Amino acid sequence: MKNITIDDIQRIYGDFAEIPLLRDKIQNINLQYKILNQDEYLNYIVDYKETLDSNLVEAGKNRISSWEDGWRENLQNYIKSGDITDLIPKYHTKNNIARFNGKIIKTFTPNFDYHLNSFFVDYILLHYIPQFDRIFEFGCGSAYHLFRLMEYFPYKKYFGLDWAKSSQDIINQYRYSSSCSNIEGINFDFFNPNYNVDISGGLVYTIAALEQIGESHSEILKYLVAKKPGLCIHFEPIIEVMNLYNTLDYLTIKYFEKRKYLKGFLPALEKLHDDGKIKILDVKRTYSGSKYIEGHTLIIWKPL
Repeated sequence: MKNITIDDIQRIYGDFAEIPLLRDKIQNINLQYKILNQDEYLNYIVDYKETLDSNLVEAGKNRISSWEDGWRENLQNYIKSGDITDLIPKYHTKNNIARFNGKIIKTFTPNFDYHLNSFFVDYILLHYIPQFDRIFEFGCGSAYHLFRLMEYFPYKKYFGLDWAKSSQDIINQYRYSSSCSNIEGINFDFFNPNYNVDISGGLVYTIAALEQIGESHSEILKYLVAKKPGLCIHFEPIIEVMNLYNTLDYLTIKYFEKRKYLKGFLPALEKLHDDGKIKILDVKRTYSGSKYIEGHTLIIWKPL
């Protein structure tokens, strides 16, 4: 049995300044896992191939009603319980199989996928948040990342943007129940950005949100470049970092393609970088993610 430690995360992302509260969280939650043995791994590959042959739901504009329903379910559970953990999306609790350091692992801690994802996110964002007064999460869903980040920096101004109106209902309910006024929900459509939303000089981030727009990322990129945020950070599944000649990567590419996940986003950023419109500061593959995808590739850039 192995445990995820902050040293593991430092080896992936680099050695940033120590954050005691984050280290305590990682130690207290105690993420336990084991690497699959050969038979388990072969069964995983068989399951993966069967999944690829099934009728997988495609991402895109057609899914708005599904996201409305999903976040509304989280909202109703949160209203009943008052427990913020009821805002964790259900997809984080589906499987006890995940990816870490390029290996397929079996997990033994409840909500392992969510916690590992949040540790990655917090480790990076907590390094940059002190430099900004306004924090914007695009595609925030149930806003669970925002509420968690507010524990570290409660006096910043936070904005959760999402195309689902039930997302704004969640934020409004949180504002009411916690008497918190420094977070605001904004309706925002990646496919048709509202240029009246001012993000200039702020910190913008996305977490497995752009994955839903497939190849239709030109409008949101135009918006981000035009509105001049101070920094953009993405934790997204990026198909272009995959190696077609690696078995796991090959299956992941096929999964991305069948679900119509994000594609061409990194090349589009690289073109903007070459044209002198933005500066890419970092692209880092983490070799970690959920059962079927490696979803934590980090991209950091800023408009010029």
